[in-house]
Amino acid sequence: MNELRELVGLVKDLPNAALWVIAAIFLYKVTIVGSVYGVARLAIGKLHDWAVTRKAREVEYKEIRPMLDGICIHDETDRLIAQLHRIRGKGVGIETKYIHRQSVDWLRAAIDEKTEREATKAVAAR
Repeated sequence: MNELRELVGLVKDLPNAALWVIAAIFLYKVTIVGSVYGVARLAIGKLHDWAVTRKAREVEYKEIRPMLDGICIHDETDRLIAQLHRIRGKGVGIETKYIHRQSVDWLRAAIDEKTEREATKAVAAR
């Protein structure tokens, strides 16, 4: 504001020119401040987009129902999902409502064991 007062004092003898000088200074300052604000806003926006996109890339979403419908007889899909609910937290050692890697490993070991027993029974039956 002091700059504006000094400027008015300098050009008070030229009233018409003073108005144009004041308008030019005002336009200059608005342009500079607006540009700085615009650049800061753009930088913050790009930083936010980068942070959000990175997290979105790390999380992969898959629709499980169409995959299950593709490998199951449609009446059996609900029974399969009920069995998947049973393995939540197996082999993890904590109380959890999610299927962890250890739960999948537990299921794999259980299926392998069952397959091996059935193979042994088939060989013994021959």
